[in-house]
Amino acid sequence: MPPQKKSKSITVREHVRRVPISSKNPTGRTVVDRHLRHIDGQYLDLTLIEEVFKKYDKKKTLHPAKSKLNIPSEDDFDEYIAVWVDYFNKKIKLKEPLDPDMIKALVASESAFNPNAVNRKATGLTQITTDTLKTLQDLDGESKDFVFKDILKKDLKVPNVSIALGVRWLAYKKKYAEKILKRAATSDEIIQVYKGTLNDRSRTASQIMKKYREFYAKLKEK
Repeated sequence: MPPQKKSKSITVREHVRRVPISSKNPTGRTVVDRHLRHIDGQYLDLTLIEEVFKKYDKKKTLHPAKSKLNIPSEDDFDEYIAVWVDYFNKKIKLKEPLDPDMIKALVASESAFNPNAVNRKATGLTQITTDTLKTLQDLDGESKDFVFKDILKKDLKVPNVSIALGVRWLAYKKKYAEKILKRAATSDEIIQVYKGTLNDRSRTASQIMKKYREFYAKLKEK
């Protein structure tokens, strides 16, 4: 008798969905099952974030430019940036890959490389807001094709976590920008969508983008 294959345990979530009222369904509500996406490798939690980073072949990743911004700790997070940019470029299968220098300039403009940076709404190196954190963990949200799980606000102060989430969110914003523009988006336009300044001609929006553009230009200097 051939050996039996071990069954794979599957976690299932029930969701209430509204449907048209009919004779078969007078309440207009039905319960549907939804498998957690981590079954097919479409999620990361704190443990997996650490495991992916530790096991990643870092020698084959493209790193951002070093020591060009004159900011303390500016090169401390280059390896995290290199790994997660490479990881999500491949995982999300972006036609135009994200540039590690873009992420480094974003971190410089958002937090000045301070992992403990906190303001009224955002936390960490990439300044993830509470709303964004919720969206990145929502199986029915904007980034549902690849989500995170059980990440708390306090975890955003961990550089590896903040950069992983920041790069994932930027990958989503890239696709979103291209959907709006109906063409390939420039790196500057992608950052504008991330920062919420696309098509905003105000002085405030200009100031927000000025810092990023200066950092990005310095990283690209030869």
